[in-house]
Amino acid sequence: MSRNVVARPRFFISLSGCLAAVLSSPLVSAVTIIPEKSGVSGYVNLGLGVIDIESNMVAGLARGIVDVGDAVTDDIDSAPDNDTAVVPMFNFEVSYTFAESRTQVYIGNLLEDFLTFDLSGLAGVRQDVGGAGLFGLALVSTSLSADVWEDPYQTGVKREDTERTGRGYRLTWERMFDSGMQVEYSSKSIDIDTERSGQGLGLGTAEQRLLDRNGDLKRLEVGYEFRLAGDRQILTPKAVYRDADLDGRAMANDGYGASLNYIFVQDQRLRWVFNVAYQTLDYDKVNPVYGQRDDANQYGISATTFYSAPFGWTPWAFNATAAYFKENHDIDFYDTSVAAFTVGLFRRF
Repeated sequence: MSRNVVARPRFFISLSGCLAAVLSSPLVSAVTIIPEKSGVSGYVNLGLGVIDIESNMVAGLARGIVDVGDAVTDDIDSAPDNDTAVVPMFNFEVSYTFAESRTQVYIGNLLEDFLTFDLSGLAGVRQDVGGAGLFGLALVSTSLSADVWEDPYQTGVKREDTERTGRGYRLTWERMFDSGMQVEYSSKSIDIDTERSGQGLGLGTAEQRLLDRNGDLKRLEVGYEFRLAGDRQILTPKAVYRDADLDGRAMANDGYGASLNYIFVQDQRLRWVFNVAYQTLDYDKVNPVYGQRDDANQYGISATTFYSAPFGWTPWAFNATAAYFKENHDIDFYDTSVAAFTVGLFRRF
């Protein structure tokens, strides 16, 4: 058996969950608040980000708009080299509230998906049911697709890229029975346009099937929001379980983790948001190339500051985020890291 590269696409599968915890940066609260009056509301955040990625499997964003991966790879045993890119950042939500029924419909995208190159658009509804809490249902679909390699395991030749997209739904239950308890469940089907993993390895058909990246990603989060010091400090710990039920059983994995979100309102103009996250991953089957089953640990940390009315621009808030994520695998080749610094202007309306 030839020992070639196994550039797994789990960068997207496992990274997105951890970054969702690391990069969630609410301006004031960690839970959703429906306005008391009917009408349009929402937010927009415009800016730029500089990211440094170490990964052996990422090709880029939206068919070459941003290139972050090497088309040719030769080294099958070492950790990946780094690639740096400057990318635009645009996040928004537009909602309409029906005050009498306490119903809100909305469309938008997820800020926490920014660094995964897998920006997901949402269209959903939220329903306030009083003492029982706030329920939400949203359809999730990739709005700006990521590019991966058709056969990421080829060495010494130029690899062709292909789109990776996802569609699914998200269920939320916040303020459960007038408490700080919150639960979120999401399910997404992952689709690789052209899946040719392992064709260049000389593996048999059954072994190639073990490398199939299509499948389902499910995630469950349970958290509790603690409000301290007269709501000037908000602490939200979360427990996480996620299951990447992929068609290729050597690619499939599940794991448990925890995250902590801390919001500090320093004054009326300055707010800080800090996040840390940790998760372990266990893979289902032995990898057909390296002859062993992989395990991994994820670590993430981020800090965000919001400064209202910069230069006297009353409706806007300047924001800056520094974030770092690391995924350590038993096999060095699969190690992944992302360092990012973003700046933007945020406005609620």
